[in-house]
Amino acid sequence: MSLPAGISIPKPDVVLTDLGLAILGAYLGWRLWTARGGGMLPRTGVVVVGGLASAAFWGAIFHAFFPANTATPAGFMAWIPVALSILVVAARVLDLGLAILAPRLRPTPRRAIVGAYAVGFAGVVLLVNESFTTIVRFYAPTLTFILITAVLQAIRARSAGWTLIAVGFAISAGAALLQQAKWSLHAVYFDHNAVYHVLQGIALVLLYLGFLRAPDASASV
Repeated sequence: MSLPAGISIPKPDVVLTDLGLAILGAYLGWRLWTARGGGMLPRTGVVVVGGLASAAFWGAIFHAFFPANTATPAGFMAWIPVALSILVVAARVLDLGLAILAPRLRPTPRRAIVGAYAVGFAGVVLLVNESFTTIVRFYAPTLTFILITAVLQAIRARSAGWTLIAVGFAISAGAALLQQAKWSLHAVYFDHNAVYHVLQGIALVLLYLGFLRAPDASASV
C-alpha cells in the first residue's frame, strides 16, 4: 500500500487490522473504566483490554515502518513496546488468578511471584530472544491459568460475566495458536497476523462484556 507522500507500507492487512484492534481496545478499556471504576477485577479488565490495545498500536507502527523487523536497532526498539504491553497483561492476569484461586496467599508473596515472572519475561525478551514465539511461550501459561480460573468462577458463581471472560480468553488462546501455525485466509492479502488480529478483536469484545458483568471475586483481596 502506497501513501500520498510516496511511502509504501508493507503488509497493509496486518497494519490496518492492528490499528483497528488498537482503536477498539482503547475504546472498550475507557468504557470499562468509566462504567465500573475501582476494584481488582475491573482494574484487571482495563489493563487486559488496554494492554492488548497498546500491543496492537505498537505492532501497527512496527509492521508499517520497519520492514526489516528486529534486524535493525530501530526495529528492535519499535518491537519492544509490543512485548512489554503483553508482559503487563500477562502479569496482571497472573496476579488476578492467584488472588482468586489462592486467597490465603498474602499480597506480598503473591506480588513476589508475579514480579519474578515479569522479570524473567522481560529479561529473556530484552537479552535473549524477542520473537513473538518467545512472547507466546511466556504468555501461554498465564493465559491458560486465567482461563482455568475463569471457567471455575463461571461454574462456582453461575456467572454469565465469568463465562464471557472464559470464552474471550479461549478465543485469544486459539488466535495465538493459529498465528503460530501461520494459518491465513490469503498468503498476501490476509495473512496469519491479520487473522490473529481479527480474532483478538472478537476476544476483546467478549472480555469487555465479561469484565463489565462479572462479580469481583477478588474484592476482598
